[in-house]
Amino acid sequence: MRTRLLPLLLIVLACNKKPPPAPADEAQPICLTPVSGDGPVDVEIRRHQEMARKLPGKLESWIGLGHLWLRKARATSDPTYYLQVDRCTEAALKVAPANTGALVLRATVQMNDHRFREARATTEDIVKRQPANVLALGILSDALLELGDVEAATAAAQRMMDQKPGPTALVRAAYLRWLHGDVQGAKDLNREALATGRDTRDPGATAWAFTQAAMVFFHQADYDGADLVFAEADKWIPGYPAALVGRARCALAKGRPAAAVPLLERAVAQDPLVETHWLLGDARAAQGDEKGASAAYDLVLKQGQRTDRLALATFLSTQQRDPARALELIEAERRDRGGVYVEDTYAWALFRAGRLAEARQASDRAMRLGTRDARLLYHAGAIRLATGDEDGTRLIEEALKLNPGFDRTGAAEAKKLLGDRR
Repeated sequence: MRTRLLPLLLIVLACNKKPPPAPADEAQPICLTPVSGDGPVDVEIRRHQEMARKLPGKLESWIGLGHLWLRKARATSDPTYYLQVDRCTEAALKVAPANTGALVLRATVQMNDHRFREARATTEDIVKRQPANVLALGILSDALLELGDVEAATAAAQRMMDQKPGPTALVRAAYLRWLHGDVQGAKDLNREALATGRDTRDPGATAWAFTQAAMVFFHQADYDGADLVFAEADKWIPGYPAALVGRARCALAKGRPAAAVPLLERAVAQDPLVETHWLLGDARAAQGDEKGASAAYDLVLKQGQRTDRLALATFLSTQQRDPARALELIEAERRDRGGVYVEDTYAWALFRAGRLAEARQASDRAMRLGTRDARLLYHAGAIRLATGDEDGTRLIEEALKLNPGFDRTGAAEAKKLLGDRR
C-alpha cells in the first residue's frame, strides 16, 4: 500500500534567484524587531536580521528570516510571531513577486490565520508551476482537509509522500492514517518518524511530533503510554504547552484532577487556547472548585467568540449551554471549513436543539472515515438511540471501551445513558 500523508506545513525553503532592487521599507521594521533570548534560533534570527539590513535586495535574507521567525513561533507556542513571518514574506515578494519559496511561506501564514481558501489558492498556483514541490503539496493537503475535501486532501498528500519527504511529513501521515481508522498504521508511521527525525536545531518540530504521536495512545486509553510520550515532548521544549495539556488530559482521564490543574494553568498562561480553558474548568470542577471552574468557563465563552467558533460551539453543545447559540456558531463555521470534527460538532448541536433527523445525517458524515475517537462514537450512538436505532447502544459501549476518559461531561453522559437502558 502506498503511504498516505497529511501535509508538512512548517519548513520553508528559499529559492536561489538573483535579487532585483530592494523591497520597500514598510515591511522591514517588524521583520527586524529585536529578539530576546539567547537560544540557537534567537542567535540565528539576529544573524539573518543583520544580513537583511546589509543586503535588503537579497531574496534569501527575507525567506531565511521568515523561516526562523516561524521556528520561534513553534518553539514558544506564541502565534504573534506570525506577524513577523508575514512581514518577511511581504519583503521577499517585493523582491520577487512570483517566488515559490516566499509563496509557500505566505501559505503557511494563511493556514495559521485559518484563511484556508486563500492557502489552497496560493499552493495550487505553486503546484501548477512546480508539481513536485513537497512543501506546497503539504499545505495544499492541509487546506483541503480543513475545507472538508478529504479525498482531494488525501490525493495531494499522496503526491507529497511520493517525493519521500522527511519525519514531520511522516507524523502528519500518521494523523491521516488515524483519521481513516488505521490506528496501527498511525503508530508505525509515528515510530518511524520519531526514530529518524529528532532535530536539535528545531526542537519545536520534534516536540510537536511527540505530542501528535502521544494523542494516538490517548485515544486508545493508554494513558500511561501517552503520558510518557508527552513527557518526551516536554524534554525538547520544557513547558511546551501542548505537552502540558496532553499530560493533563491523561491525569484527568485517570481521575487525578489535582495533577491536571497545575499543568493546565501553566499551559494556559503561555498559550491561552479555548480548549485549554475548557479543560482547566473541567479539572477544577472535578476538584470541587466551582468558582475556579466558572472562571475558566467564562474565558471559554469570551475567547471562543473571538478566536475559535468551533471550540466554543463544541463546548456549548457538550455542556448544554445555549443550544441556539451553539448551532449559530457551528453553522457559521461550516461556511468556512469542513471535515470530521466540524460535522460532529454540527451533529451534536443539532441533537441538542432537537433536530434529530438532521443530526443523524451530520453524524453519518462525521463517522464516514471510521475515525477511532470515542467522542465521535458516543455522539453517533446517542443520536442513533434518539432516532430509534438500537445500534446506538453498541456505539456508546464501543466509545467507553475505547477511551472511557475521552471527556468529563461526555463520558458521564454516556455511562448514564447506558445505565438507564439496563
